[in-house]
Amino acid sequence: MVINGCLLIISEFQLYNKVKNLIVMKMKKLLFISLAAMLAVACSKSDDEATMVNCPDGTGIVSFGVAPSLEVEGTRAQVALPEGTTVPNGADFALAITSTDPKTAYAGESWNSVASFNENYKKTYFTAGMYDATVTWGNPSEEGENKPFFKGDVSFNVNARQLVEVTIPAKLANSIVKVEFTDAFKGYFENGAAFTITSGNGNEWAVDYDSTPYIFVESGKEVVIAGEAIKQKPSATVDAPVVKFDDVKKTLAACTMYTYKYDVSTAGKVSVAIEITNEPTEYIEVGTEELNDDAVIE
Repeated sequence: MVINGCLLIISEFQLYNKVKNLIVMKMKKLLFISLAAMLAVACSKSDDEATMVNCPDGTGIVSFGVAPSLEVEGTRAQVALPEGTTVPNGADFALAITSTDPKTAYAGESWNSVASFNENYKKTYFTAGMYDATVTWGNPSEEGENKPFFKGDVSFNVNARQLVEVTIPAKLANSIVKVEFTDAFKGYFENGAAFTITSGNGNEWAVDYDSTPYIFVESGKEVVIAGEAIKQKPSATVDAPVVKFDDVKKTLAACTMYTYKYDVSTAGKVSVAIEITNEPTEYIEVGTEELNDDAVIE
């Protein structure tokens, strides 16, 4: 009886182990299935984050944003645009897209604004390949006070079944001109000055002691600064002499501000310092005067 009892206990113990092992195996299987399901969900989220989209075979879609710069280029530090300059909203830039990639066979297209393109970007399909986008705001040939012209361009790649989000940096694409006079100049030519800024397009703006505006002009063309100033009257019966200065001519670069600062030195030289935001200051002598000891106010 004892032996039979031992055998019975051993049989029950073995049965218990078999059941236990079976349960553990089933739990492992269920855990594996659960993990596989979780990985499948994770892969699905990854696809969403990659912005996969439904498009015709071999095509993708693009959306655009524009980031206009509020500065002009400078070597020492960035220089802010003149106060009051109109800076456009990125959505208002005109958009043009081209491609030189033979795979795309894209003829090119343009839109009046980035906003108008983005309204239907989900239905505007591009064959996978490289493209170039250009945005503009304003007109380079429109010149004067507060007439900025902005431009930006970027290359981007379209992948099949993907949304590409492209941000295009845009900056000032014309030039800024300003004429100023030092106190020494105004003190010596106390009866006033009359200067003219002439752009490469033939537009003219008058400048004097009371009016020294920032003028936006088309870049890549020669600008001429011409002027004259009236000296002190030698006597009550003699008219004040008028001094005409040599013209100053310079071809202007885009996204650059040029400040022409006229001065009279104690040596009797009339000069103009051209302060350029991305170059060393340039000094040009435009006249010579015979000065009395107290003629120049420091």
